[in-house]
Amino acid sequence: MTARITRRAFAAAALALPVAAQAQGWRPDRPVRFIVPYTAGGASDITARLIAERLRGPFGQSGVVENRAGASGIIGTEAVAKAPADGTTIAMVASSHVVNKALFPNLPFDPIADFAPITLTAHVQLVLVVPASNPARTVQELMAWAKAQNGRAAFASSGNGSNPHIFAADLLKRAGVEMEHVPYRGSTAAHADLLAGRTQMMFDAYASVAPHVQAGTLRLLALAGPTRSRLLPDLPTVAEQGFPGYGATSWGCLLAPAGTPPAAIAALNSAARDILLSAEVREKLAVLGAEPSPGTPEELLAFMRSEQARYIALVQELGIKAG
Repeated sequence: MTARITRRAFAAAALALPVAAQAQGWRPDRPVRFIVPYTAGGASDITARLIAERLRGPFGQSGVVENRAGASGIIGTEAVAKAPADGTTIAMVASSHVVNKALFPNLPFDPIADFAPITLTAHVQLVLVVPASNPARTVQELMAWAKAQNGRAAFASSGNGSNPHIFAADLLKRAGVEMEHVPYRGSTAAHADLLAGRTQMMFDAYASVAPHVQAGTLRLLALAGPTRSRLLPDLPTVAEQGFPGYGATSWGCLLAPAGTPPAAIAALNSAARDILLSAEVREKLAVLGAEPSPGTPEELLAFMRSEQARYIALVQELGIKAG
């Protein structure tokens, strides 16, 4: 307990110093390892690789990405929480990281206290897709079709408690429709059953479903976010299609183990911020439907606290349980 408290106190002290002042001088003595607690090919994985590949500029060596999926992201994230707090092991997590606090009361770590925030990376617009075999062309048509199935239809998600799960559950509650939830180990793992029509809808990052949309095997129905996307300007939001007030985006962030030296946090923040705001990376993220949104460690800490409270309330309202 004493060691954990010391690491948390050290992390808090790191946030008290100006980022720019701390960033000077620290360089990793080995490649920075990005642990992504999700399968390859998703928005978190792609974002981590975009950053890792470009660390050669500020640090003289590229980072490496390691996917450790499983248990709703807990396996990989726990590995980071227990890693040496030296700045060379960091996590690239999605908003499901704070959702886990609501789903798993016996988490082996605290999603906020056991990590040192580095920076928010991006907000990601998810899209709602259906297999080409589904007759629905709008969200209202999809809800009417699903209601007529009397609970026999199913929707897919990238995992229990994931944003695709929560976004779908929220929509179904608003529509007064019941569908079976089928969670998968990552979004790409869900696509085979979706394409075959064994599941009938899914929220996912556009980059993940784009090849299937372009091939005509999946159909776009809506954006989950509160506003339309620059990438898909003609695609209406869920809110525009009869569900006012609906609107949600996913987000990602970089975290280090609690107790990571302030200079390391500052250097990682500065490097990630410059990379995310570069024209090249902004363009690549736009293809994901993502908007870069880096900030300070302090801003990320406040944001995570707010999001965790919001998601805990939403998960309880929707009756989402682990498993």
